Amino acid sequence: MKRTLLSICVAGGAALCAADAAASGIVVARFGGEHGHPTTDNATAMYYNPAGLALGFGTRLYIDGNFAWRTVSYTRPAGAIDNVQAPGYEGGHTPDGGGVAANSGEATLANVIASPFIGVTTDFGIKGFGAGLSFYVPIGGQSTWDEGEDDANFPGAKDGVQRWWVIEGTIRSAYLTGAAAYEIPDTRLSIGLSLNYVMHTVNTVRGRNTDGTDNTSNINETLQEGRTVVNVTGNDISIGAGLIYRPTDNWWIGVSYQSQPGFGENKLTGDATIITGNSTADLGTKTPVEFFQSMPDIWRFGARFRPTSNQEFRLFGDYTRWSVMKEQCILNANDPNRSCAAGVGDIGIIPRNWTNAFGVRAGYSRFVNDRFEFIVGAGFDQSAVPDETMDPSLYDANKFTGSVGARFQLFDDKSMALATTYTQVVYLERDIDPRGKADGAIESDLTGTGIREEARSPDSAGVYKSAVGVLNINLEYMF
Repeated sequence: MKRTLLSICVAGGAALCAADAAASGIVVARFGGEHGHPTTDNATAMYYNPAGLALGFGTRLYIDGNFAWRTVSYTRPAGAIDNVQAPGYEGGHTPDGGGVAANSGEATLANVIASPFIGVTTDFGIKGFGAGLSFYVPIGGQSTWDEGEDDANFPGAKDGVQRWWVIEGTIRSAYLTGAAAYEIPDTRLSIGLSLNYVMHTVNTVRGRNTDGTDNTSNINETLQEGRTVVNVTGNDISIGAGLIYRPTDNWWIGVSYQSQPGFGENKLTGDATIITGNSTADLGTKTPVEFFQSMPDIWRFGARFRPTSNQEFRLFGDYTRWSVMKEQCILNANDPNRSCAAGVGDIGIIPRNWTNAFGVRAGYSRFVNDRFEFIVGAGFDQSAVPDETMDPSLYDANKFTGSVGARFQLFDDKSMALATTYTQVVYLERDIDPRGKADGAIESDLTGTGIREEARSPDSAGVYKSAVGVLNINLEYMF
């Protein structure tokens, strides 16, 4: 019965915490393709640099879609398992033999994901002015990991060796943005401001033991492995600001800033279903929870140059302050003394300790004629995730990107343009050694990892590989 409950919980769960690509951490802003940058004048300027709205004219509708494929593999070594013991050991452990096979080996995923950007901009007939409204998802992702091997003795193994960190799910911060910009007369300087209404969603199911280990069995070989399913939402406000300076008619230099959503820590609320390995609890029983995390603020900078009428060069980058992501903390809202710092009432404290990261990209356009533009680009994005807290739930690595695309003017009056860009993201492989164990210890050693005991989780050492491809298609129509 206990194992049946576990299997039902796993099959009925839905969610994750995993990104699908492209920049540092879980920033996934690729809308606009190679024309999404801090000196752009299309609708994506509302996120990249609102000052760009002052460079456009007329009323324009912009519809953009990113369609991404993503593969990840994670191979966990047996040396990362907390406590391997022979069957009959009277304590939490992973039994030698079949238990080790259920707690180590390779896990894989192959997902296809789509993300929209929809915006409208207008100058209201005022020279040097621009305003707009848009909806998009610049932070987050989703994934579903492939099933592992069936094992009647270790039913949790069917969810894969990555199950202690993620099985499937979604993390998302969607933005509804209003922005305005103005080019100050006779200065060639544009200034823009934006206001964002940010809608957070986290749905996650993962394997978890109350002691933070990866033990699959308890005394008398009864099931210890459990599951936690969390569904939370929250809303915040953030702001953006930017400048674009045009020293000449063929130079654009821009800088912009996007604040943290909520200007600090975010609080999401919802519920959790918690199943322990030896529980006979009703799967419909939900516990009200509070979920805490911090998203980053971002600086962007860039320049573009047109040496001739049929060529454009672009160089731009970003600096993302991921060091604010220390932990993700889930608390039982019914506990009056609940505290992330003290670990009181915690349903899960997930260590992150991420680091600030930068990215840089270069692009080139060749205007073959007045209707056709050929586009190429390349870039590098730094990982925000250190080895000590790397795990399959929010995977990141240093990565290189290469892009190729085109933009077409569809009508003689140039009222509509269609653009497409394909970007290949090549992740560098990560090979992380097990934490090891202190003398006489049976659990992995947290010394030197920056992880506190209240946030203990299984050792996520192993080999990580990933690849991502993103097809961007956008349509712009001028009224």
